[in-house]
Amino acid sequence: MKTIATALLSIALLISPALAQLDFIVIGGMHQPAAKNVEKANIIAIRCSDGKKYFIYSYFRSSGPNYRAIEPPKWGNPIGGMDYPNFEDAVHAACYT
Repeated sequence: MKTIATALLSIALLISPALAQLDFIVIGGMHQPAAKNVEKANIIAIRCSDGKKYFIYSYFRSSGPNYRAIEPPKWGNPIGGMDYPNFEDAVHAACYT
């Protein structure tokens, strides 16, 4: 599982030059399997320049926004009250709002 998350993080960082402009570091990741009332997702743990830890959820949806920024322990309340179309927007919501 950790290998999958690490590979996904590496790909996300390589394909997006916009990420270089955001001030954060990846501190971990995991896979969340689907379960009752739980969507399948890859979860990327980041630390922003403010020192706070956030989680970016990458959902396996066929349509609609696939990324969500969460500040623990507010698990049911996405940052900005919404999901985001890409990883960069979710990181920006976490680190700059």
